[in-house]
Amino acid sequence: MVRPIQLTLFIVFLAVTQTSCLLQAVTGKGEGKPEQIVPPGGYGTLAAFPFREAWYGMYFQEDKVGYSHFKIEPAGRNFKIVSESTLRLTALKKTSEIRMKEKVMVRPDLTLISFESAVRMNDKDLKMNGRVEGGHFLLDMAVEGEKLAREYPVDGATYHSGAVSLMPAMRGLKDGGSQNFSVFNPEKQAMEKVEQQISRVAGEAGPNRAVWKVKTNYGRNVIHSWLDVKGLTVVEKSLDGSLITMLEDEKAAKAFLAKGTPGKDLVLDFSLIRVARPIPDSAKVRFLKIRMQGIDSSAVPNDHRQQVSKAADASASQGFGVTVRTEDPASMAKNGKPAPEKVADKYLVATMSIQADHKEIVSKASEIVSQRDSDLTKVTKLVHWTAKNIKGSMKDSFTALSVLRDREGECQAHANLYTALARAAKIPTRVVTGLVYTEEIGFLYHAWAESYVNGWLAVDPTLDQIPVDATHIKLYAGDSADDMNSLLKTAGKVKIEVQDFK
Repeated sequence: MVRPIQLTLFIVFLAVTQTSCLLQAVTGKGEGKPEQIVPPGGYGTLAAFPFREAWYGMYFQEDKVGYSHFKIEPAGRNFKIVSESTLRLTALKKTSEIRMKEKVMVRPDLTLISFESAVRMNDKDLKMNGRVEGGHFLLDMAVEGEKLAREYPVDGATYHSGAVSLMPAMRGLKDGGSQNFSVFNPEKQAMEKVEQQISRVAGEAGPNRAVWKVKTNYGRNVIHSWLDVKGLTVVEKSLDGSLITMLEDEKAAKAFLAKGTPGKDLVLDFSLIRVARPIPDSAKVRFLKIRMQGIDSSAVPNDHRQQVSKAADASASQGFGVTVRTEDPASMAKNGKPAPEKVADKYLVATMSIQADHKEIVSKASEIVSQRDSDLTKVTKLVHWTAKNIKGSMKDSFTALSVLRDREGECQAHANLYTALARAAKIPTRVVTGLVYTEEIGFLYHAWAESYVNGWLAVDPTLDQIPVDATHIKLYAGDSADDMNSLLKTAGKVKIEVQDFK
């Protein structure tokens, strides 16, 4: 059986830094419009903020999955922002719990001094410490027994991602106003620009007596927030409304912890796509033609193996066609020209989750393949080794190295480890996420990989396929939080009609 993507890891980086609210609450009626308290130019300093603490309930697809809490405390001339979050998510009847604690030291204007964060996912830990010193951002990470130290140049004021929701009140709330600033994103290991547009809520006050609305563009994410008269965020929604949260008191926010049964299953209740026409022997399918509905056609890429077609006059309800054909590995058997420089630069590097330069990863890759092997032979050996030696399970992992050591994991774990091994063997490789057909069930979210061998070749180190069968429908390629969050936007919305297969 195909193992679904571990959605818990996808959610954690976004959910712990944002707050949201039930979609129904967005249309709720207020009780008249209160007067503005936030000065037009903003409070200017945390010392002037009239609120110092808030609790939020967190929801995914309107099922309560967690809570978050922050508290602002004086620390000499500066301030300490302490936050905690807990997520409890169920996939294929397995419930995972993710806890995060963070302490951020900032100046009165919210500029970053340092931060300490710890994430625990079941029995796995990820710790990060960062600080700004002399025009550089210094980051120390400890993940599953390994320590990493990185240094990045910064230009201008630097903020922590936790400042995103506080910045409108700090700088001012004015109808039609806008602002931008940069935060350091540890997952991307780069500075990221944040843009915010501010507008006054028209008519009566919104939910929780919200007066202001803020649209935030953060990477590929668009976050819609509603703020009260004090500038406190009371409602927010992201991931196209899939991740939603509301301002609550502590008791209400934590109420889900007492539930004796898990919440809705992210796979069985939300993301499983059933089809009327079954596809027998799907692993042997080399051609597939389907019609997709529920998402925009731009969410499905045109590439070397799949083509998207949509009539110019077709409505959104009519959907669009997708045709998939598998590659011919024989045409890639001989080494050709090296990968383009932009491909090599992007898909040979080591990242926080794919440690292609770690000595254990490099050693294992050297053990599996030989320098005399052709690129296709290297890919073949690495796919077979990963499929044979990594046990399929729902075991949690933050990194490819953890998968190598534990020798088990779900499809994302297989894809990450294979990608790390392939990059260590100098084969440009990227993680792919999308949908794959599982007999007698339907289409499930899944992860596989593409390696550059005289062109991109799709391979599946979980199902041991070279190339992957035609029921693998790619939605995104990449292993960043943006790629993961983009995938989450499609969960529960896709419908598929199988039209033909061979």
